[in-house]
Amino acid sequence: MAGRLAIRLSIILLLGSIIFSQNLINRLRVPLYFNLQSGVGYDSNYLKLSNSEQDEVSYYPALLGDSESASSLISKNTFEVKYSPYFFEGHETRIRIKINYNKYFESANKSYSSFGVYFAQHLGKYEWVKLSYSYLPQYYLRDYRDRDDLIVNTNTDQYLTSCYFSQGSTTLKYSKWLYLKRTWLEGIINYKTQYYNPAFTEFDLNLFSVGVQFHSRYFRKYSLKLGGTHTVADNITFQNGLMSTTEIDRSFNQSDYSISVKAKLDFNMFHELGIHYSTSLRNYISTNDADVLHKGRSHTEDKVRIWIGDTLNYDVDYTLQFSKRMRKTDATIDWIEELKDFTKLEVTLLFSYHFTSDILY
Repeated sequence: MAGRLAIRLSIILLLGSIIFSQNLINRLRVPLYFNLQSGVGYDSNYLKLSNSEQDEVSYYPALLGDSESASSLISKNTFEVKYSPYFFEGHETRIRIKINYNKYFESANKSYSSFGVYFAQHLGKYEWVKLSYSYLPQYYLRDYRDRDDLIVNTNTDQYLTSCYFSQGSTTLKYSKWLYLKRTWLEGIINYKTQYYNPAFTEFDLNLFSVGVQFHSRYFRKYSLKLGGTHTVADNITFQNGLMSTTEIDRSFNQSDYSISVKAKLDFNMFHELGIHYSTSLRNYISTNDADVLHKGRSHTEDKVRIWIGDTLNYDVDYTLQFSKRMRKTDATIDWIEELKDFTKLEVTLLFSYHFTSDILY
């Protein structure tokens, strides 16, 4: 009996010495990097109202929900911790935890928080495996009538209901060097859920996406990123027998394309200039003739973002960002196009404070 116990203890001690060798412990003793980011933004149309709806607000202000304006100032705040040990000698591991909180001054409902975790393992030259998860507990869209044909109903006294959804997103990426200096290709798989509050469960979606991104810093002062993604969105409550609105299929297919260019410059006011453009092409797959809101409907959404930034001192930097978002809808009925089109402008100024902790030493 004593002999068996001694053997087991020896095995445990041997495994412990391997797993927790001094070399490994030293590779885990690396700094923790903290980033605190805070700033203010302005959104000209944070509820994404169409032009016709913005005209309607003057005599039907209930469309604005708990706010008094279609535009809002926003307080943006982020806390991030980075840890980069070497679990495998010569190969960096990156772990990141991130918490966001955005406060809309015009709407308590629209304010939201989110968090995410990120893990990346280096395998070789520009070769990484990355896994991330983010969760948005509650995101308010706006107040709607609790029925699909909300605009067809001419009774403007009908009560509006707040529409929320929660979102979970899991992403797997794999990157590989393309045998050009500082150039690599990255494959992406994403699974996302969007589940709505009880009044709007007919909109629940599971979304699966695959994509690829081309990255290059061939010229040291410039970086280029090209991307393409295809998404299949499954309306999981379609025909589940719970309510009449489940007879409407809100599933869609979407293709997204983007290009980003960033440059390091030598100007007095800023040393970084970037521009990002993306376009999304969405097609709803409904074949129900009674579903005039979705059958034959598609839309194109374009986004343009320009930013400048600079380091103010060793610990603090800033980013000033301008963006425009535009949606153009094609549908079988004119009023649907007018309802779903929108344009919005955003301006954001962010300051970041970085510091390092040697608490693990």
